Amino acid sequence: MASKNKWEKVLTESYVASKADITEAEAEKELITAEFAIKQLFYEKEQDQQLTAAKEIVKDLNAGYSSAAKYEKAKIEFLLEKIESIRYAKKTNGGE
Repeated sequence: MASKNKWEKVLTESYVASKADITEAEAEKELITAEFAIKQLFYEKEQDQQLTAAKEIVKDLNAGYSSAAKYEKAKIEFLLEKIESIRYAKKTNGGE
């Protein structure tokens, strides 16, 4: 099974077919236009107040989970260090 390029998964067959005979100069012009379109989309995304508000809501909702997970990871790290120190103490004291 041949792997597809990303553009093959995204672009329509009609777009690809319409560009079959494109010249290098036309392709360069469309490339520049596409780059500017991407810049404009990212600018609009940054300016989107609704999206910014939604990101803040997600951040706030994740905070509790992140904090709890951080606490549990700290417990794991602490307990692993305790186990390691207990094992070390057993080795240096002749083992039990």
